[in-house]
Amino acid sequence: MSREPVPYPGRFAAVLVGTDHPLAEAGRVVERAVFETSFGLDADAMKAEYGEYDPASRFIVVLDQARRRAAGVIRLIDESPAGLKSLNDAPAYIGGTVDSIRAHHGMTDGRPAVDVATLAVLPEYRGARSVLVSTLLYRTLYRAFHRDGIVHVVAMIDDRAYRNLRRIGTPFVPMLGSSPFPYLGAAENRALYGDFRRFGPAIARNAAELRRRSRLSPSGLRHPRRLLARRVAARVADGIITGANLDAHIHLE
Repeated sequence: MSREPVPYPGRFAAVLVGTDHPLAEAGRVVERAVFETSFGLDADAMKAEYGEYDPASRFIVVLDQARRRAAGVIRLIDESPAGLKSLNDAPAYIGGTVDSIRAHHGMTDGRPAVDVATLAVLPEYRGARSVLVSTLLYRTLYRAFHRDGIVHVVAMIDDRAYRNLRRIGTPFVPMLGSSPFPYLGAAENRALYGDFRRFGPAIARNAAELRRRSRLSPSGLRHPRRLLARRVAARVADGIITGANLDAHIHLE
């Protein structure tokens, strides 16, 4: 391993970069690795799905600087002539049209919108004992959306990622009230819309409720895994809202 100094302080760092930044390719490597393993999408399939949106993509990349690798990534797609991928793809699965989805969810007001197009974390950085990478991704996204004045958020989320987002209190709703459907190799996927102005209050309320429910009690002692899951989710939710011990490792470039 190279002994050159790492570019950011600490072992882990989260960086938001544009599509042409060298770190964007490190993010794409994680994206391809996770999507091929989890959903059977190889490099050609990923290029076919996301290639036309690359010019309007930005990447939140979490770096493990001790191992000189990217550990997790979120791809954001901004509004452009290509549109937002999740909106473009949704009608084939949930009905309606791009215009009707925009109208139903109030996206015709001209306020900034973004597509959370992919979220990928390498397997060794997942789980209750290793949530720092995911928390850094979420907190960086939260800060970037605040900075950029984002209001409308859309996403296509597989069942596992959806459960994690629900656990921390993210107030997404199904586009057009739709049900789950198979999509890009995921057996159960959801087309989601969120008003980012509601995210902070909802996640903060959920964190407080999770802390209350994770106090030791006879019920908690009978279900230690459930108690641990609540405590972990509360810690993640608190980190997203407060940035405590995280913001020093986040770089919005």
